[in-house]
Amino acid sequence: MGSKKGIRKSPRGKKLKRKADLETSHPETDEVLEEKEESVSANTITSTESVKTRGKRNVVALYKVLVKKALGKKFKVSYTETGNPNGRIRHTLQSYIGMLARTKVPINIVSWPEVDGDLKDKLWLDVQETFKVAPESKKLVLTSAGTKWRAFKTMLTRKYVLPYLGKKKKLRKPPSQYNFVGREPWKDFVKERTTEKFLQLHNEQSERVKKRKYHHRLSRKGYIGLEEELRKTLPEGEVIDRAIMWKKARQRKDGDIDEEARGVATKIDDLLEKKSKGELEISGNSDVLSQALETPEHSGRVRGVGGFVNPSTYFKMPKQKRIRITKAELLARDRERDRELEETKKMLAAQQARTEELLHKKIAQLEALITGKTPYTSPLNVHVVGENTISPISDKGSFQDIRRNTSNILDEPKVKQEVDDCEVVPPPTEMGGTCELAVDTISNIVAFGTVFDEEDVSRVIHGVPMKEGCVRVSVDGAIQEEARLPFPVGDEMELVGQAVGSHVAWPEELVIRRVNKKKKRKMDFVKQLFDKAELNPFVPKRCKLLYKHAKTIMSQTNESIRTMLDDSVFGVQKQLFILTENVIDLLEMNKIGQGVIAAYMANLHETLRERDELDTFGFIDPAATYMCERSEFVPYLVNRLKEGKGDRIFLMAYNPGEHWILTIIWEDEIYIVDPLPKPVHYKPWENAVINAVKTYNAEKGRVTKVPKLKLLPGAPKQPGGVECGYYVMRYMKDIINDDTLSFSTKWAVKDRKGYTQQQLDEVRIEVADYLQTLL
Repeated sequence: MGSKKGIRKSPRGKKLKRKADLETSHPETDEVLEEKEESVSANTITSTESVKTRGKRNVVALYKVLVKKALGKKFKVSYTETGNPNGRIRHTLQSYIGMLARTKVPINIVSWPEVDGDLKDKLWLDVQETFKVAPESKKLVLTSAGTKWRAFKTMLTRKYVLPYLGKKKKLRKPPSQYNFVGREPWKDFVKERTTEKFLQLHNEQSERVKKRKYHHRLSRKGYIGLEEELRKTLPEGEVIDRAIMWKKARQRKDGDIDEEARGVATKIDDLLEKKSKGELEISGNSDVLSQALETPEHSGRVRGVGGFVNPSTYFKMPKQKRIRITKAELLARDRERDRELEETKKMLAAQQARTEELLHKKIAQLEALITGKTPYTSPLNVHVVGENTISPISDKGSFQDIRRNTSNILDEPKVKQEVDDCEVVPPPTEMGGTCELAVDTISNIVAFGTVFDEEDVSRVIHGVPMKEGCVRVSVDGAIQEEARLPFPVGDEMELVGQAVGSHVAWPEELVIRRVNKKKKRKMDFVKQLFDKAELNPFVPKRCKLLYKHAKTIMSQTNESIRTMLDDSVFGVQKQLFILTENVIDLLEMNKIGQGVIAAYMANLHETLRERDELDTFGFIDPAATYMCERSEFVPYLVNRLKEGKGDRIFLMAYNPGEHWILTIIWEDEIYIVDPLPKPVHYKPWENAVINAVKTYNAEKGRVTKVPKLKLLPGAPKQPGGVECGYYVMRYMKDIINDDTLSFSTKWAVKDRKGYTQQQLDEVRIEVADYLQTLL
């Protein structure tokens, strides 16, 4: 594909020179880079828990969670009797909530109640897409996110703001391990945390914290983990008093209790003994722990059971022993549940069939409103007897009297001759528009009727051609019966009253047209559909109309967005179809398919055409990469590489299954950019691309050129399991907008940073704008 230096004289020639300079200034071999990656990966967290390196706590990465989410799998969460998550997955859930709160919620927001409700909904939706959580736990999840977000801000304040008061240079940018917070939010955060008002509040809170007496020693295990440990040593079904939990939480490893809490622990033992003998009266929240602490219970939390437990629920909950369920009973319950589920599916299928039937009727009504015509209905229940068509609707009179019907049979040749001599006048319901008719002046209204001004309407009325400036009207009713017609019809029709029910010529300037009520009803109907469409919290404000169009008109009419892409985009002509669900998935921030990515490539192609840079970049059709082992793929890619100059950069989006990656071919180098924090090798894809480049080199007589495959681990990483397609689109945007073309060095060293939601919204809006141009 040519040499990298001294060949191109295109507008992007400077880019290639810059690339060569960068490669010269970074003379690191592949082995050196691999050693760097290994040293970085040594400090990489590969589980849901953080690790410590030289006393420094690293940022939680949750690679296993993100990989599982990208594969479309979910973690199942179990709950305690009080509604708190338990088991091993609870740590994973809490870590993931903390990661979302730190990376998704800007730190320059003053307090959690001020965080936008749509953003909180996004956090909850993300958790639902990663874990099988109960719908009722939304409040618990968001409360936990708020607690962890505040703790994160407190940590930043204590470690990276207060120690550097007065040192502006130290506070210019966020700590390197927390670059994801962004520079602008960091500046606002530092400004707010260094005000006199905040410092005074901080000192007051610090003094208040120092007054706390009884500190638990549970660490991350928490009360839930402690309860699980205690249940292993107690008889099954026995309820653990929260006073025991409180006491155990303050024991050291040697079993002793801190001196501050020793007195309360002694009281707890005495009260528990009295309770067992029936000498202690327990009423509501005045239980053993409350009496031992000698302080009333807080109205918003419950001591000794962990966070997020509602006092009204806890103290009113009956303390009954749990009933043991046998395996046979559990299987029977599962079978009953499966049976109910199957019945529900059948019921939903029947409801869906009825809904589809109603939907087809609604579509027919919508089409009728748009076209202004009544939907055609086939003549049902009509029978033919001999040469006569009769209806069975009535059993009286002539409908069943065939002899009487036969007396009305007409002479067909005679009828045909008379029909040929007649004028064809369209019925008002199909082509007419209501109007008012005036004489002499526009204010002198003498009648009302229907105007016909279509091109195929006859210009001859009662055998007389209409004059210029006149239109055909039917007089439906008279206001002034004695008024004279503008153009009398012989002696038969001279007055308006005589013309009622007939067609006449009328000066167009004296015809006052009324607003078509059907059109108004149609607009009202469409407006109602738009008003009823609810916006998803992920939809950008700029895309509201497109979203409502997809949820209403496109959904009801099965409309799709389509366009023909010429062969300059992907090397071959391509018919692009964007279905309703594709538009909705894009705007709701769901997983996207190859159609949306192909549309974005077409949009970037137009941008490059405007810049006159089509000789610098090219795109490979995402649909062609599907099942890359197919025999057609390699020839297509080889032919595509032949187009343009040898140093052209080709961008390919590939989906091995539920996940998008970006592949870049630049001369003899193949770069793989994977949004996952821990990239995976896709051997069939890599082999197919390498074979295509080898074939291309062989056909060009460059047999000695061996393609090199390189991973770019420093590219921004997705935080969840649905963002991969958006990250691939953002990668392409960043590459073509980089005048230095330094992506190969900029993304060479491993990094954990990711794109902000605003950066992803930019490419989503660009795709949406492109799709709107195709409507």
